[in-house]
Amino acid sequence: MIGFGMLGRAELAFVVMDIAYVQHSIINEEMFYTLMFTAVSLNVAVPLTIRWWKPRLLNSTAPQP
Repeated sequence: MIGFGMLGRAELAFVVMDIAYVQHSIINEEMFYTLMFTAVSLNVAVPLTIRWWKPRLLNSTAPQP
């Protein structure tokens, strides 16, 4: 569950992409939009992944009779 939660650490990625694109022109426009799409997709995927995985985790840790 912790690993799934770490997928959405894109807030720092937004800052780094802004610095690389706007201030230093390290990446081009296509790379910028590709990275932004990836970061947003990960932010959307995290709650969905946790919601889908949680029932399996709870069933596997339940005491067996």
